[in-house]
Amino acid sequence: MEIKTRKIINLAAVGMIGAGLASCSSSPAPWTQSDDSPWQSKRDTETQALPSDDAVTESTYSDPVLLADPEPEPIIIAEPEPAPAPEMITPVVVAEAMTPEQEIMDMPGSNYAVQLLATSSADKAEKFKTDNGLDDLKVVATDRGGSMVYVVVDIQPDRASANAAASDLEARTGSKPWVRSVAGLQKIVAQ
Repeated sequence: MEIKTRKIINLAAVGMIGAGLASCSSSPAPWTQSDDSPWQSKRDTETQALPSDDAVTESTYSDPVLLADPEPEPIIIAEPEPAPAPEMITPVVVAEAMTPEQEIMDMPGSNYAVQLLATSSADKAEKFKTDNGLDDLKVVATDRGGSMVYVVVDIQPDRASANAAASDLEARTGSKPWVRSVAGLQKIVAQ
């Protein structure tokens, strides 16, 4: 029974395929023909209904049509400001750097100096500063009885600050500082 049912199903399938092939026309479908498209009449009607490019305006459509890129904005170059008149130019006065000796002479005599080192060589005084990281201290030339002596000093506003700075500098350098008034130092500064 099963064999008969299979044969019947196979025969029915072959018959349907054969009927489908027989119903096909030997001529091509109308939509594959360029001259005889079933949609051609619809295309022609739509083409006739559209206005030409010349007739397109904002009133024809609710949305404006952009047919080309907008013109770029012009580049405006600002003119440079005129140079000031010669009488408007203020001369610039460049102050010369003051020497350490001039700085000491300009200080109030009531300040205090913490003197760390006295040597006959400015180079030795600078090396001492560099070796001990004391770049903020001053090397001041003094005149001691006709001999030039260079002292490394730290300036403080009062005696208490000078004593505290002396303790700190002694711990950092191992040298025993001497606290003196700036007025006393000013008396021996080499001019």
